[in-house]
Amino acid sequence: MRGNPGDRYLLEALESEGLLRAYLFRYVRNPADVDELLQETYARLLVAHPTGCGEVRSVRALALTIARNVALDWLRHRDVVPMDLVSDLASLDVLDEKAQVDEIVNSHQELALLAEVIAELPKRSRQVFTLRRVYGLSQREIAQRLGIREETVEQMLARAVRRCAEALFAGKWPATAHSRSVSAFGIA
Repeated sequence: MRGNPGDRYLLEALESEGLLRAYLFRYVRNPADVDELLQETYARLLVAHPTGCGEVRSVRALALTIARNVALDWLRHRDVVPMDLVSDLASLDVLDEKAQVDEIVNSHQELALLAEVIAELPKRSRQVFTLRRVYGLSQREIAQRLGIREETVEQMLARAVRRCAEALFAGKWPATAHSRSVSAFGIA
């Protein structure tokens, strides 16, 4: 078959379409994207005319190389977002920044209060609470680690959680946290 080498390459590559599809599917998991990349592969094969390389020994290998390059180009460029889309996000007014700031401030205050309450717990209760809530150990693991009964761990944990809940939800703020939060907002 004489004529444009790209035509010959394309005809031979069409015989390996299943292989090309499977190969491209390794890079993109969406069949619609595979179709798009396969078409781009065929387009590049049509214009393929390797200069100085002599005759192509394996059109299948050439097609797979082109498919890989097409897929890598696609992967490189798919994360690029046009700037006009980014500017459209600002006009959507989806985020209420004041509410977010209030939530962040409240969260920080609650964390500071919780840290103070935990620091005021007796040493062993503080250990039990930290091992359970921070490190996620079971009551049995805590009992073994600290050399105490599991029932003791349960009681200490209950008291520590109750103390934290009282401080957070019942309004029993420690004096230092209350005065610090009051002075931070200029409330007398």
